[in-house]
Amino acid sequence: MESDTTEKESTAASLQATTKITELQSPLQSESVAGGEGEATPPPSKRPKIVDADEKGEKETDAEAEVESETETDDEPPQLIGVERVQSTQSSLRKFSRIPVFIVDYHNDVLEFIYRCLATRHLPLERNILVHFDSHPDLVVARDIPASDSYNKDTMLNELSIENWIMPTLYAGHFDRVVWLKNSWCQQIPTGKHEFRIGHKEDRIGVDCPLDYFMAEGNYCTSDELQESRPVQLHVHDADSDTLDPSQFLSEQDAGGFILDIDLDFFSTSNPFLEIYKDANCYAQLTEIFHFESVEPAKKAGTATIADYCATAATRQKQLDALKRIFWHLEEQRSFDGLEKPDETVITPDIYAKIVQLAEQLQAKYPDDEIDWLLIFDSGSTTDNNGLPHHISTTKELEEYFAHFKRFLQRLPVPPVAITMAHSAQDDYCPQDQVAFIEQQVLRLLRDVFGDKLHEKAILHYMDDPWDVMKL
Repeated sequence: MESDTTEKESTAASLQATTKITELQSPLQSESVAGGEGEATPPPSKRPKIVDADEKGEKETDAEAEVESETETDDEPPQLIGVERVQSTQSSLRKFSRIPVFIVDYHNDVLEFIYRCLATRHLPLERNILVHFDSHPDLVVARDIPASDSYNKDTMLNELSIENWIMPTLYAGHFDRVVWLKNSWCQQIPTGKHEFRIGHKEDRIGVDCPLDYFMAEGNYCTSDELQESRPVQLHVHDADSDTLDPSQFLSEQDAGGFILDIDLDFFSTSNPFLEIYKDANCYAQLTEIFHFESVEPAKKAGTATIADYCATAATRQKQLDALKRIFWHLEEQRSFDGLEKPDETVITPDIYAKIVQLAEQLQAKYPDDEIDWLLIFDSGSTTDNNGLPHHISTTKELEEYFAHFKRFLQRLPVPPVAITMAHSAQDDYCPQDQVAFIEQQVLRLLRDVFGDKLHEKAILHYMDDPWDVMKL
């Protein structure tokens, strides 16, 4: 799955920067973006979230404009606050004249538009539904962000990353249903309807859902442990099927709170972590080092208990903590000298020997100052039991996926309030030599199906297009 300890998927943005940086073209251009190939090189440091002074000033001004007062006029948007304090009604909602399309590169940046729609009452503050086309669930929990910050818009916009942007919106109640639509080669979460509760334990978001996806990050809690919990639904469907029917999870009652979210890596995706120090076969070795024992066999046999779930979650958390200490030590000391060996019941001697072997092979293949041990830890955390998908689609496959996508749109019982879209190209999840073509085709299909209901021009956030929700 996507991992989050230090913005893992976001750090992948720089993995191939020395060989693959290209300028993204306009989605209306017919040429696709070229992505070059080169020798395996270690990645540069992680991409920081940079906000310049002008942008910061604009955000502060925007936040001030959203503060609600007792004498609020109809043209003034309310402040984004917890749903337990304010509940929008259908009669109080504003409506867009046409369906807006908001396009970003890094997927978490769609939150800027979604939060603005919540603040201006174009979306209810609670119980919306997110229909999420993506090769990744994006349902990781950010470990270093308190659950209570889920109501802090500025923290969410500045601190969240591409793999963890959805869970705070579930915790805050803005969405209570997520529909993850994927292709059949994505295996992070089993297909089906998963109902569970989300809340917090010691101000950290947790869920009482014992899926491997949540177990692998140590996010499982019992229902009794969760505070201020609320029910959520996660629907998972294979979208590369003629039988997918959106009426299974959408109805006319969802007309006022339906966001259609599309990551272009849904159509074709790469796993950029495969390129990390590949001359040392790094990713394959990390897969063995970070493996954990799943409860899925016991669940399928019908013998799994809550005690089993708790034990698995606790063991996994100890494993991740121990591995993090080892890799942090290697990053700081550049050797195993002075490292206290981990508890053998947590990191077995066999696994520890594999870590030593990995270090030796890395040091033999790469100069020491090119080895980023924290990035290696982040990469290992993405391997777990299912890992990230890697499927570069052929032209024929893309045609099939476009046909399935159009059929889905045609079957929608209601149109979306808004459409958000992510390139995922700068972080190398959507192949850079395909992304422009995929975007062009997706925009064409949206226009074919929705016609004049769709806004005449997409907002290209990645090109710094100006936008104002109140004028759409």
